Amino acid sequence: MKKDIKNALNEKLQVRLPETLNKENILSELDDTETNIIEMPKKKNMAKKILPIVASFMVVVGLVGMYFGLGMGDKNSPVAGAGTGVAKYQSYDMIYDRFDNLHKEYKRENIFNSFGDLITEGDSDMAVPESAIGTGTNDTSDNENYNTGVSNPNGPMANGSHGTTNIQEKDVDEGDIIKTDGRYLYVVDVSAYNGISIVDCASGEMKKVTDIVLEDNKEITEMYIYKDTLVILGDYSTQKERDQKESLFVIPEDIIDDVVSIEHDTFIMVYDVTDRVSPKKVTEFVQSGDFGSSRMIGSKLYTISTYYVDIYDEDYRDNCIPEIETNGACEKVPAGCISIVEETTSTTYAVITTLDVEKDKGPLCEAILGECNQLYASSKGMFLSETDYWDEENQETTKIYRFEYTDNGVEFKGVGKVPGYINNQFSMSYDGEYFRIATTLDKVTVDGDSVSMSMSDRVNNLYILNNDMQVVGKVEDLAKGELIKSVRFVGNMSYVVTFRQTDPLFVIDLTDPENPTVKGELKIPGFSQYLHPIADGYLVGVGRDGTEIGENGDCKVSLFDVTNPYEPKETISISVSNGKAYVYTDIDLDHKLYIKLSQSDFVVPFRIGGYWVDGEYKQGEYCIRYRYENGTIKEITRYYLGKDSCGVGGGTYIGNTMYMLVGRGENGIEIMSFDLSTNEETGRLLIDEWNE
Repeated sequence: MKKDIKNALNEKLQVRLPETLNKENILSELDDTETNIIEMPKKKNMAKKILPIVASFMVVVGLVGMYFGLGMGDKNSPVAGAGTGVAKYQSYDMIYDRFDNLHKEYKRENIFNSFGDLITEGDSDMAVPESAIGTGTNDTSDNENYNTGVSNPNGPMANGSHGTTNIQEKDVDEGDIIKTDGRYLYVVDVSAYNGISIVDCASGEMKKVTDIVLEDNKEITEMYIYKDTLVILGDYSTQKERDQKESLFVIPEDIIDDVVSIEHDTFIMVYDVTDRVSPKKVTEFVQSGDFGSSRMIGSKLYTISTYYVDIYDEDYRDNCIPEIETNGACEKVPAGCISIVEETTSTTYAVITTLDVEKDKGPLCEAILGECNQLYASSKGMFLSETDYWDEENQETTKIYRFEYTDNGVEFKGVGKVPGYINNQFSMSYDGEYFRIATTLDKVTVDGDSVSMSMSDRVNNLYILNNDMQVVGKVEDLAKGELIKSVRFVGNMSYVVTFRQTDPLFVIDLTDPENPTVKGELKIPGFSQYLHPIADGYLVGVGRDGTEIGENGDCKVSLFDVTNPYEPKETISISVSNGKAYVYTDIDLDHKLYIKLSQSDFVVPFRIGGYWVDGEYKQGEYCIRYRYENGTIKEITRYYLGKDSCGVGGGTYIGNTMYMLVGRGENGIEIMSFDLSTNEETGRLLIDEWNE
């Protein structure tokens, strides 16, 4: 990020750099002297002489680096179209050569960036995009999907019905920390992340039948249950002693010691749970990189990890090819399965494995060199997004990588780009022919060496791309000065919620991909963090309550009537505390906290700061049950879960009983059960016994 670098140097440091000292000359000098610098003597009595020289040189070069833009080399710039600049190398040697070049360039950049923090950002009107700080999730995307996630749409009281995870797309399951098969609950220990409990609910009472406990270096993130197969996914950490001999300047060995780094891989463990009392591990897979996300379509599991190659590591060449391990046998991902965007300078892979848990076939792998942030998957295709918040033009852009499903896994088909950054996975949608994406763009103004950004210049956009990943239609400059809070694609309609002081709900018709059109707009106080289609032409919105001048600290649940796209309406809004208390929900971070009991009934967890109601003080964690009927919604009841050190991990139902997973802080986690007819609490089970 640049801000009048030349003036800042002169004013703050009283250093005036010669006009003839340009980037090309510096690079040329570095190339000429690099060998001499690296091969400086490693004698103990030279340390006091070497370090001042190194420090002085680093200061000078660092100042020059700041002067010329806080960095050198090519930046991550999005590719213009499908296949443009994308290669699949048939040998590892070509990949090694690529990393050799990156290693050299990164060493150059390291000199110029070493003292980049001497310049303060300072500009009060600058802002880091909220999605760069953290991203969350939302919910579904098919107009059929309001009925997804329940075995019986007529209601939870029907025998034999049970809940499923709230998913984004029909027929595409998502991992969770609580699942059920209609008799048993499968629950991840959310306090220790290293075990799963299986709980029998058949007798009407909860009875834990077994624990699956993993090693301490494995942390479970999520799981799936498919027939009699349980799949567990998470991060696998190992320690590695790393000798930091290699650097731009070699400093005596007695000054820098070896350090221990933690390496993270992703594990997939498959269990046969035909006998729930004695589950048997069938197989275990490990793939390079931190666990990112996963999806399951039928019996096929798709797992994405993010594998970073440390380009500064002396052994970077040994680590620049991601690996797959099956039951202890390790092999590199084949060179022909690795796609590389030619223009990217990223050293991070997205590693995608496909595992058929029913056929027990080993994982098939595809990797792409590019830092992918969000996964979107429908039954018709898979997409990964990569947002570059500051490209070579100080422009926020998002790359989209498209994959097709094959009999053997997934195949990379192309890459496209659009301006701006996305809110979460629900900012994306695909119908088999066209990919849709909604973004927020923080526009920047460049005046010489000065770069500025004003929140008032922020805009929101929607783009439609064909299967060649070319933009064919767009709606731009929506809600100037506001930020996208939630998006919902339902059939050929898109619903986009933005916010700054009030909540505009935009209804966008996508029927003509080349000419998407804003049909209607609704402005109301507050904003929806999550949108869910509950019936044809109706959306539930869960989010922040507010007034005409902004938020009021409360939360609300709204019902939107979008049967007439030209005149969307909020038919009812139900606040949690009527503006009397601070109320919070994590639903914007985890859409699975929208717990569907039937087509009409749903539950949402809220944390209430405290207020008086009819002489009673309400404070703590609650799950509030709502019901949709005849074009309106109403609050049915509030389930009290606890006050101190309490948090909701998720929930589901079996027949007429709802089960909530509640964290109790140091006391572990507990399952609470409630009768859905009487709404009374019926039982509690502490499941975190292996940590006692």
